[in-house]
Amino acid sequence: MTIASLFPCAVKNLLREIEELGFSLCLVGGAPRDFFMKNSLSTDLDFEIRNQDVGVLRLFFKNKMIKYSELPYQITRVELDDMDLEFSIPRIERQIEGNKTHHHFEAHLDTTLSYKDAFKRRDFTINAIGIELNISEGKEEVVDPYEGLKDLSRGILREISKDFYQDSVRFLRLIRFSIKYDFKINESITKHMGEFNLRELSKHHFTQEMFKSLDAGKFINKFNELVKAYKLSIPKEFEFWNQLNFSSELKTKDDFLVAVFFKKNDSAKEVANFFLMPEKKLKDLKSFYNSFKSIKTSSKIQLSELVKASINEFKEPGLLKDLKNLEDKKYWSSYFTEALPVSWSDWESVTVTSAELEAVPVAMRSYLRFYKALKQSVK
Repeated sequence: MTIASLFPCAVKNLLREIEELGFSLCLVGGAPRDFFMKNSLSTDLDFEIRNQDVGVLRLFFKNKMIKYSELPYQITRVELDDMDLEFSIPRIERQIEGNKTHHHFEAHLDTTLSYKDAFKRRDFTINAIGIELNISEGKEEVVDPYEGLKDLSRGILREISKDFYQDSVRFLRLIRFSIKYDFKINESITKHMGEFNLRELSKHHFTQEMFKSLDAGKFINKFNELVKAYKLSIPKEFEFWNQLNFSSELKTKDDFLVAVFFKKNDSAKEVANFFLMPEKKLKDLKSFYNSFKSIKTSSKIQLSELVKASINEFKEPGLLKDLKNLEDKKYWSSYFTEALPVSWSDWESVTVTSAELEAVPVAMRSYLRFYKALKQSVK
């Protein structure tokens, strides 16, 4: 099976037309890696283009009325058949002295670069495998200058060059790939791990790589482990993570917020700030929790006493307000699995007629459904 045989027809036809313009195409990055690992096709296809100028490609797209995006380093992106296609010119990345950010280099584009020189900028050998395509003739040739296929078969993460340690995002990718694919970190990386400088690490890249790992809780735990083991410097706003440990079930930002809220309440605000959550998010969670606790700790006797009186006699809603609050903020209910004496299924089945509402003081009308549910549940 060839990788091109997995391309949708529209993608294959487009690539054939690009070849006819004189371009040579080499599929690089994650798509070849996933193909050789799982015989599957990624929805992100990254191509290095040679033999022609990128202007020729963009003019072709323009004449074909194909929408494209222009990205840094003259990268051109096209969306087709639910797939993202990126076309880039081979480049050499020269390090900028003292720059530890993700954009720590100056790019020198060169359509004549050898594959070995062009792939040197990549992070791991498993991501430096290419497949040179010839769509018209149905031919493919594997390009593997750094023996990535060998590392792929052994399940090893090995860096391509010492430039690996210049980019703090590669530290995050190291964690992500080790978790997602259960790959071992090569001895050469562990030996030089202390060379990473994470002071310029961004929340954006951290969050992105964490959720791409498909096990965000495990990602945080591994991050903490490596930072502590190698005494790595991190931005101040990342430090609170070092005090926390998580289960593997966490998948979303809300999962983290709730887990930290239960585990270390004072750190929940730091989680909300880190993920740029609206202030209302944590406020609603706290409010839901307080109402849930209030209902949960109320005895059957207390609840029975409460509904002995007619709702018309209530001077204030009391626990009825907590029940309404649980309904208003039921988004959080999936995180609270303990049984309550009265809960959503009870009041969701309750109907209230117009006549019943009119017989209740205006201030208590929004609580009537919960009063009826409570009265039925404590019979």
